[in-house]
Amino acid sequence: MVLFKKIKASALQMVLVVAVIIVILLFAFISLMFYQKRVAIKHANFSESIYENHQVFEYLKQANIPYGLTDSLDIFQNVSITKKQWGIFELISVKTKINKESFEQIALIGERNTNKKALYLKNNNQQLILVGNTKIIGNTVLPRLGVNSGNIAGVSYNNKKLIYGSIEQSETKLPPLKNKEKVLSFLTTYRNDSIAHFGLEQGMIEHRSFFKKTLSYRRNGVIDIVNSSLIGNIIIESDTLIRVHATSKLQDVILIAPKIEILKNFTGNIQAFATEKINIGKNSHLAYPSSLLLLDTSNKGTIHISKAAIIKGVISYLSNSKTANYTSQILAANKSVIFGEVYCQGNFELIGHVNGAVYTNNFIVNKRGGTYVNHLFNGVINSEKLSKQYAGLVFGNSSKSVAKWLN
Repeated sequence: MVLFKKIKASALQMVLVVAVIIVILLFAFISLMFYQKRVAIKHANFSESIYENHQVFEYLKQANIPYGLTDSLDIFQNVSITKKQWGIFELISVKTKINKESFEQIALIGERNTNKKALYLKNNNQQLILVGNTKIIGNTVLPRLGVNSGNIAGVSYNNKKLIYGSIEQSETKLPPLKNKEKVLSFLTTYRNDSIAHFGLEQGMIEHRSFFKKTLSYRRNGVIDIVNSSLIGNIIIESDTLIRVHATSKLQDVILIAPKIEILKNFTGNIQAFATEKINIGKNSHLAYPSSLLLLDTSNKGTIHISKAAIIKGVISYLSNSKTANYTSQILAANKSVIFGEVYCQGNFELIGHVNGAVYTNNFIVNKRGGTYVNHLFNGVINSEKLSKQYAGLVFGNSSKSVAKWLN
């Protein structure tokens, strides 16, 4: 009986090869299982970061946190929040970190008022007089003497009802803007923040993330923005005039100057701050959330919205002057459309449409050599056409909401 039999070398070699293959497969399987577990944990942490980030933004709609950096909240332990002013809006960055996974979002925050009025007209002991094809749809707050129909140059009021909504009595002052001082402070103190400077040239392309330092360009004299693409975290300031041509693309950019001109046919999204004049050219389209703010120190400043221009956002005229005048501080020309809010501490001449809300000291009409105070001639205000998602002026009596997500 043969107890041992000689095994061929080739057979041993085959056994070794098979054994090595089995080991490799086992190692690959174990590695795959380990990798899948790590990916699952990583995905779970990242998903939890995203979820908690959204929860923080929901919380911030009702909560008031200080400006600057907040490392954590009592109910959110893994969160850091940075809050600052960006034009008329708050800019809030929320970063959530769970283990080694983090998620960050930045948004412009405004106020959403679910009980927004179509019109708040300061009580100046004068009736509101409606003429022509004027129409006010929505709830209103009017002077003690109320509203009536009238006649200008042989044209009478053409609609069946004076107000298509409820009427309350107004006060002798407009509702105050809660964040006014913060907005005005931003215009002079933004330079104190961590910013970077750049050179503006015709035809340039500059896209700046809000996750980086703000880019700033300042100069004395006229600034013409021609054939350029400027997007994101950018501020442009002149001591004289900024003129934006239709060949340029601007998005989320802030402009600061005594005079600002947006030439006809321009399309973009800006925040413009001036002390003397803002002019929006014919057929221009400012996308949401744009804002125009004129801080008038001379009682001669004007915001002019030209024919067929469309503005989606906020238009504000602010003045502390007590001197009465009979010129229009905000003029919305024929066929112009404003989707949002108009806040005017002066005279508002409305010939176009406001789909949203108007807060004004007075209305005014300049027609055929005559001036008519607290008259509306062919102007339309319709609060029902404003999107429920709209977030704008901060009066402090409603919840905050995201106006736009940024990157």
